Amino acid sequence: MKKGAFELGGSDPFIVFKDADIDLATTKAIVGRMHTNGQACNNSKRFIIHNDVYDTFMTELLKKLDRYVNIGDPMNPSTTVGPLSMQQ
Repeated sequence: MKKGAFELGGSDPFIVFKDADIDLATTKAIVGRMHTNGQACNNSKRFIIHNDVYDTFMTELLKKLDRYVNIGDPMNPSTTVGPLSMQQ
C-alpha cells in the first residue's frame, strides 16, 4: 500500500429518492449549491433525482431559484447572491 491523499470535496452526489420531502430537498439543494455561490469545492455538483419525483422536484426547484434575483452586497439582508469571483 502506498499512502495517498485525495481531494474529494464536492464530488458527493445530491440524491433525491422517490419518498423524499420535495420541499425540504429543493431547499437543501439550493443551499448546497448556492452557499458560496457555487465557487467552492464543497458545493453540491451532481444531482441525482429519482424519475418518479423528477418533474415535481424541478418545478419546485426552479420556483425557488426564481427568488435568487438580487445580486449585490453580501451584508445587505435583501441580497440573495453575493459577489462572484469573476464577471461573465
